[in-house]
Amino acid sequence: MALSVNTNITSLGVQKNLNKASDALSTSMNRLSSGLKINSAKDDAAGMQIANRLGNQVKGLNVAIANANNGVSIAQTAEGAMQESTNTLQRLRELALQAANGDKSDADRVSLQQEFTAKVGELTRTANTTTFGGRNLLDGSFSNVAFQIGADANQTISFGMTDISATGLKGTYSEASVDGTAMSGLSATAVGSNIGGMKATTSATPPGDVTAAGKISINGTEITLTGATGAAASGVATAADINKVSGTTGVTASVDAATGKMTLTSKSDFTIEDGTPPGALAETGLIAAPAATPVKAVAVTDATLMGSDGGVSVNGTEVKWGAADSIKTVIDKLAAEAGTGATASFKDGRVTLTSGDGKDIKLANTASGSLSQLGLSAGTSQAKLTADTSIELNGVEVKFKKGDTSDAIVASINSASTGVTASKNADGTLKLFADKDITVKDGSAGTGLAALGLKDVSTAGTKSATTMETTVADLSVLSAASAQQAIQALDGAMQQIDSQRSQLGAVQNRFASTVSNLQSIAQNSAAAKGRVEDADFAAETAELTKQQTLQQASTAILSQANQLPSSVLKLLQ
Repeated sequence: MALSVNTNITSLGVQKNLNKASDALSTSMNRLSSGLKINSAKDDAAGMQIANRLGNQVKGLNVAIANANNGVSIAQTAEGAMQESTNTLQRLRELALQAANGDKSDADRVSLQQEFTAKVGELTRTANTTTFGGRNLLDGSFSNVAFQIGADANQTISFGMTDISATGLKGTYSEASVDGTAMSGLSATAVGSNIGGMKATTSATPPGDVTAAGKISINGTEITLTGATGAAASGVATAADINKVSGTTGVTASVDAATGKMTLTSKSDFTIEDGTPPGALAETGLIAAPAATPVKAVAVTDATLMGSDGGVSVNGTEVKWGAADSIKTVIDKLAAEAGTGATASFKDGRVTLTSGDGKDIKLANTASGSLSQLGLSAGTSQAKLTADTSIELNGVEVKFKKGDTSDAIVASINSASTGVTASKNADGTLKLFADKDITVKDGSAGTGLAALGLKDVSTAGTKSATTMETTVADLSVLSAASAQQAIQALDGAMQQIDSQRSQLGAVQNRFASTVSNLQSIAQNSAAAKGRVEDADFAAETAELTKQQTLQQASTAILSQANQLPSSVLKLLQ
């Protein structure tokens, strides 16, 4: 190599190595100070892209884990509210079971309905007030909501809740119902006491002026007359005197306001005699009854006039009559209110009233003493079966005996384990209902359907059950039939909530699995990212030492290389 002053090749080479060592030393210091192997694209362009992608994935996975945990919290919140709704539905079902029992009166069911209504309202309140972060969960608005559970787009899990308010919860009930017509095989009979043995006599003429202190004798009891002037006053006064001792004589007196004539009436024969001194009997107008001669019996027939106004009620409907109405006219009026086919008769001195259409007979006075005119008493005569009979329900024969009331018939059906429940309608007709088909046929007697008013079923024999959908808000326990419907519908409503809770349980398990998987992916992605961009401190510190040594060595050698051109001076000496 030529010896040159202008170009120090050795110095240039040493400078190059010094710069190289300085650059390498700077790179090592950057890596050691940042902890990263890649601090700029020039360090590793491909590695930087890989590290950035992995970094985005790790951060996205961490957000996705939080999202999934929020989904679990929402599901748990909703499920807790659903548990309370299930408890409410179970209480509603208990109330329906109580109301369906035959020992409950209408008043009892009204009380049960009050709690039933309050619990139904609580269902709706729970649905409307269960929220998470301001969002309502159970009113039907939280439907098909997507949860971002991945680091990339469209990596979602969707779920939602239906409306579980009282109007949103639905159930079904199956019902076959048979409404009977009038139970023609039952009738009620009201029989009056004997009024046909009455004995009566009417004065031949209106009373005249009756002498005060005049005396007459009835059945041996002497009666002192008060006395009065004029037919009307004398008749009233004399009748009052006679009636004062009617408890002893058995004879009562009345005066016809129109004619002024006086009538004496008794349950048995009686005698009328003049008192002492004689003459008072003639003054009363009762001269048609000779002294010591028994009054003959006057037969009371259905043509006999009532003799006075009156009024009674039959099954809540008022029946009135006038004094001039005959007994037949009155009892015909009574029969008209005792149901279609009712009969009334007057025989052997007794009024007999028989109801039609299987109705009871309820009698009451609307005018005092009116029923006693007919020998009848206030009260209710229940309709009863007129003959033994039977029907077949779902293949089971149910027998009824003569004299059974409608309540006894209902009880017999309900205790026969046929799957059919019986009740009595407000009009006294029979109602059958069940949650399955009802097959009704005549029993061995062959008269049961007609007797119980079930003739409409006899043609087809089977009443098919119909499935109806309803909401919890529409249910009622005010009757045994509606309570049976409520029991079935509430079972469906609880199944609806149970199904929703099953879905929530499944999605919670899915979220738990997702979180576990995301955590695993995030861990491995972070490790891969670290391998790409994290600095290896062991290697970097060795490199730092190496480059520092090279830099120092290069600096020392550069100093010597820079002195090489000065050797030319020795050649010039």
